[in-house]
Amino acid sequence: MAKYGQPIVLISSAYLLICALGYLGFATTESNLVGWFLLLTALSYGVGGPFLLINNLKNKGVVRQENRDRSFWLMLPGFLVVFYASPLEYLYLPGILITTRTMWMQIVGLALIVASLSLFAWARWALKGMYSGRIWVKAGHNLIQHGPYRFLRHPAYASFIILCLGIAVGFSSLIGLFAVPLLLIPGFIYRINVEEKILIAQFGDKYVQYTKSTPRLFPHIW
Repeated sequence: MAKYGQPIVLISSAYLLICALGYLGFATTESNLVGWFLLLTALSYGVGGPFLLINNLKNKGVVRQENRDRSFWLMLPGFLVVFYASPLEYLYLPGILITTRTMWMQIVGLALIVASLSLFAWARWALKGMYSGRIWVKAGHNLIQHGPYRFLRHPAYASFIILCLGIAVGFSSLIGLFAVPLLLIPGFIYRINVEEKILIAQFGDKYVQYTKSTPRLFPHIW
């Protein structure tokens, strides 16, 4: 029974967070278009969560992987602050950025969200069956250098950062905007360093040469 305790706690916590996100999305839909994105996200994860979990547990053929998924837990606080504190600030702290709470901020936020989802979908298309939410390399994996991987080594991670910026901007949230550089990006930096060590160990000089011509997340910056 003990071996099932941790998964049960994690799944229960995940669905509590999904319900909370759905409530915050619903509570903000009347006055903010970004609320619809949160609501649809909650519904999507509520229905598709079990399938994602099953897919992430399929570790057959894994030859290299991150130990204990530490990078996920380092990124999680940034995601939680952006997804939950941003709408909470919008609902209950209206005085912080009240002068910027215009329809244009919502439109800019939605534009960033759409751009992020498009970039993520492009990255998933390029990776096809090799995509995973965990850091691992399976037997038969190839080094992908087409699609968005021609321009960035980690386009999916870049899409998550753009997505969080879109949510923060859409809700005119100072808390969300500060969370991106202070919490989210450091978590991604750690994850990228872990992932690239595994990729170098797997692909050797081929990946090293790829790093010399392609930035990680931000063109001409890093």
